[in-house]
Amino acid sequence: MTPVPARCFAPRRLIASFTVLAGLAAPLTARAESGALSVPTLTADPLSRVVGLPPAAGSAAAREDLAILLWLQQARTPEIVSGSWALLERNPTAFSRALGVDMVRTTPLLNAALKAFLKPVDGLKDQIKDRVNRPRPFVSHPQIIPCLPLESSASFPSGHSTWYRAASELLADLLPERRSRLLELGRHGGNSRVLCGMHYPSDVEAGQRLGAAAANQLIQSPQWRAFKADPAVQAELDQVRKAPASALPVLVH
Repeated sequence: MTPVPARCFAPRRLIASFTVLAGLAAPLTARAESGALSVPTLTADPLSRVVGLPPAAGSAAAREDLAILLWLQQARTPEIVSGSWALLERNPTAFSRALGVDMVRTTPLLNAALKAFLKPVDGLKDQIKDRVNRPRPFVSHPQIIPCLPLESSASFPSGHSTWYRAASELLADLLPERRSRLLELGRHGGNSRVLCGMHYPSDVEAGQRLGAAAANQLIQSPQWRAFKADPAVQAELDQVRKAPASALPVLVH
């Protein structure tokens, strides 16, 4: 009998390895997508203190907020607008560029779990927004013309800035070798809101503070530590680490 070359079995081994990964990830992914994944409750008081309050109306800081928006509005380019639209949806897959992989295909478990862990951050942010009730800049100042879809929620703190900073910190805890790239994209997720007139700079700065502090609480929780140690999570992270640093795309500023 003619021997069958070993290389003929390579596709089967490859398929088998991905089947094992899928089997590991499926239960945890299902829990994350269904809302059954255990996530911690945030301690609200210290996070509210970190956020603080927006500049008082008519103050020098409030005037500076507006002056920055007006200057940026004049400096907008099609590339700035396009980059801001690319970060409109708060989705973990927006960090694909920072990691150098297609997160839709490579990290479905991580994507679903991040959404679950970030829900309490969004909830607390909404509470602070409702309590502070700062009007959006384009509401108080008709000369501000946004380049993103209008939103009716309050302005302080920025939800996008909060979400992107928290998401970038969580991802950086999982992939510290990509930390600088992740945080850079996380900052841009908030800055895009100022570039397009959706938020004052102070809204975005407050969101950055809230996102970083909330992520720190999540990272210290036993739920996050258990998630981080899960073999299915580690398998996805190993796939991400295969992207060579030399091949990582340039981040758009």
